[in-house]
Amino acid sequence: LEEVSTKWHDAYFVDLFVRPSNNVAVGFYKQLGYQVYRTVTGYYSSPDGANEDAYDMRKSMPKDGTGELSVPLNKSISPNELEY
Repeated sequence: LEEVSTKWHDAYFVDLFVRPSNNVAVGFYKQLGYQVYRTVTGYYSSPDGANEDAYDMRKSMPKDGTGELSVPLNKSISPNELEY
């Protein structure tokens, strides 16, 4: 994903969403250099109505030389505030 994002899309960063309760995945992505950029409240839903937040984890690519686009925001947003 990172290679395609850099070589083909000239991306500034890669981000992904993971359940905060998924400690194994959060730890894995942190080892790969991702950090929690922000929390998306109620991102995941289930049939029983129990919503769960998501971590938007982000890692800057070489085009973002200073890494400023991956500095954690330390705030939460709702899913309808996501940029696509």
